[in-house]
Amino acid sequence: MVLAELSLAIAAVKGVGELIDSAKSVAEVASSLDSALNLSDRAKKKETAKPKGKTETRINKHLEQFEDNTDGESTNLGAIVQEVTDAKALNNELWRLGVRLDVKWGEGTWDKILEIRRKRIEKQEQLKYERQNQIRETKKARKLFYIEISKGVLLVIAVSGFLYWLLQYY
Repeated sequence: MVLAELSLAIAAVKGVGELIDSAKSVAEVASSLDSALNLSDRAKKKETAKPKGKTETRINKHLEQFEDNTDGESTNLGAIVQEVTDAKALNNELWRLGVRLDVKWGEGTWDKILEIRRKRIEKQEQLKYERQNQIRETKKARKLFYIEISKGVLLVIAVSGFLYWLLQYY
């Protein structure tokens, strides 16, 4: 899976490089550049599929006879060599893309694009984190609210039961 993502990212970066030559502004290649950078980031993360449960793990053991790791990464030397060389090729293509952008629209364009992108990703992650905290706090507040309501209902039931007992026996 990682090899396919690396190959796809390399192809996307090369495609953006070809678009740069015919583009009149960076805005014309922005969406393609965004796609290429997203593919590149995803390929660099090397997300691997993990077994979902005991049954799948047991089946994998019997079928593969320990040829692969349990975390889904291949231990085959050829696959490792291909992955490393593709990662280096991706970095090389990204560097070439940066050089092309700098040549066409002035030095520092690529660095500025990467910096702004990094800041926006950080801001997006911060907003996501804040939203998760807000949801967590809302859940806590609701839980406390329901606990207090339950206490009130129990108190009303206890007082009503006591009053009923008093009226029955006195």
